[in-house]
Amino acid sequence: MKYGLYGSLVPILLDGIVKDYMEEALPEADLKEFMRKLKREYRAMVQRTEDIGKDNIFRMTLYMACYGFSFYKADPELITDDVFAGFIHALSYSKLMEKAYKGKDPFSKANTDKYAKGAVRSQDGKYPMDWKFTFEFHPEVPEYYITHTECGICKLGQKEGLFHLVKYMCTMDFAAYEFQGVKLIRTKTIGNGDDCCNFHVVPETKN
Repeated sequence: MKYGLYGSLVPILLDGIVKDYMEEALPEADLKEFMRKLKREYRAMVQRTEDIGKDNIFRMTLYMACYGFSFYKADPELITDDVFAGFIHALSYSKLMEKAYKGKDPFSKANTDKYAKGAVRSQDGKYPMDWKFTFEFHPEVPEYYITHTECGICKLGQKEGLFHLVKYMCTMDFAAYEFQGVKLIRTKTIGNGDDCCNFHVVPETKN
């Protein structure tokens, strides 16, 4: 992928969250050196990752995944799985993510149209690193189903030798829907070795 606007925007958004988390979780770490390594790893990973198309709804997600994996690669001895999981949790419930999702209506026409078009587009197989998924919306409930049979984050994790970290990244979905005031029901994730990721999104009051 090109570093470009998306690539430069992600560190601007996430560096502060990393610094706050590291100061609390690992106060003994050389934060300045860690951030230098993180940015170097991130730029290199972005540039060696194949693009998934400018109009792809998951494009920013792939850049953020590069940043997440680079957080680990900056110092694999320091960043244990537990530390990585803690960072993902801190990011998931950060003010940034709250601002990005709170007040959004996942059942709006704009959002459901976005996923419907994205699902059709995903079937062409044009980009090897892309997601592939189907989308089914029932406005009368309301509820929708997204079934991913291929995941760009999983592909990136495999490519970078860090697939074992994907399962922690998958937890971010629950926080995103929680901020939107709805509930995500999911029994399978590719990151856990399943054959798909089965999203079922329903109003918070629905069981």
